[in-house]
Amino acid sequence: MANYRSITLRESPEDITELAIPPEELIVTKKKLKKAGINYTLLTRNLQKSIDAEKAAVSANVFQFNRYNTYDKIEEYLNSLDGCGSIACSQTITIGETDEKRPIYMVKIWKNGMQLSNRSTILVDGGIHAREWISPAVVLNFINFLKTNTAAMNLVDEFQWFVIPVLNPDGYVYTHTTDRLWRKNRKQSQVNSNCFGTDLNRNFDYKWNPLQSASSDPCSYVYRGPTPFSEKESIALRDAMLQQGQTYTSYISFHSYGQYYLYPWLHVNQLTTDWKDLDDCAKAATAAIYGYKRKRYEAGAGGSLLYQASGTSADYGKAIANIKYAYTIELRDKGRKGFVLSYRQIIPTWEENRDGIIALVDCLVQKNNLIK
Repeated sequence: MANYRSITLRESPEDITELAIPPEELIVTKKKLKKAGINYTLLTRNLQKSIDAEKAAVSANVFQFNRYNTYDKIEEYLNSLDGCGSIACSQTITIGETDEKRPIYMVKIWKNGMQLSNRSTILVDGGIHAREWISPAVVLNFINFLKTNTAAMNLVDEFQWFVIPVLNPDGYVYTHTTDRLWRKNRKQSQVNSNCFGTDLNRNFDYKWNPLQSASSDPCSYVYRGPTPFSEKESIALRDAMLQQGQTYTSYISFHSYGQYYLYPWLHVNQLTTDWKDLDDCAKAATAAIYGYKRKRYEAGAGGSLLYQASGTSADYGKAIANIKYAYTIELRDKGRKGFVLSYRQIIPTWEENRDGIIALVDCLVQKNNLIK
C-alpha cells in the first residue's frame, strides 16, 4: 500500500492494535516493535493486493447476492422491491438524506395477507462503518431471504422487519472510489477543513461525552462528532428507532469483524439488569451459527468482551429507545483478512448468520410469549 501512510485499522481488547504499514516502512517498524518489546503478528504482506483482488470482483454491471455491489446497484435493487410475494410484502422508503445528497433507504417487510402495522417489529441495519462491506452484503441477502424463502415463514409470522442495508452511503461509495479502508461518513469538519467524517457509531446521544474508543479530534477515525446527532445518518436511525407507535422487540446492527454477538452495555464494563435474557438469546444464536459449519462467534456484553465504546447505536437503542434486545453482530473473519474479506466469504457468512437469526427469533418468541 505504497499510497498509504501508516494507519490504525482497529484497536481491540487487551491492548491489541492493528496497523496498515507501507512496504517501505515494514522493516524499520519491525525493528522498533522488537526494540520496544512489543509482540506482533504479520497478518498479510500485501494488503493492497487483497484490495485490488476484491475490487476486481465487485459486481458493477448487475446486482448479485454473492458479490460486493456498488451503491448504484444496491439502490436499483432496493427500488425494485415494492410489492408482495408468496411469503411477504415489502416497501422501500427513504428515511433521510446524506450530505452528498444520497438517500438512506429502509425496507419494511411484513407477512403477506397482513397489514403493515405497529405490531412487534425487529429493526436491522448494516453499513454504519463504510469499510465493512460484508455487513451490507449480509443484510441484502437477509432481505431476499425474508421475501422469497419459505424457511423465513416463522420470522415474518412473528415480526415485521424494518431493514436499513446501508446507513452510510457516502462512506460506502468513498470506499469503492477512493479509500477502501475509510470508516466514517464524508461530512467535512467545520473545525478543520482538512478533516472529513464522523464515526456514526460514536455519535448517538447516550454516554456520548466519555472518550472510551472515541475521539474529539475531527481527523480521528473514531471521531465522535461535534455534538450528539450532528450527522444526518445517525439522526435517520434515531428517528426510525423512536418512530411514534412503533414497537420494537429487537435491534440488530451488523458490523465486522471478529465474530461476536454483543449486547449492552458497550460504553462500560457492566451488565444491564436484564442481561441474562439478552445473553440467552445471543448464545442461542451463536450455538446455531456454530452448528452450521463450526464457525465460533462469542457472545457477551460489548464493553467487557470486546472494548468500551461510547455513543453507540446499540446502547442508545437499549437505554433511550427502550429496545430490550439490542445486538451488535461482528461478522467474519477473526482478522486474517479483516475488512477486506473475499467475496467468496459472503454466502458462507450470510448462511451461518441466517441460522443465527432464526435461532434468535425463536428465543425472542419464547421470552416474550409471542407464540400464536
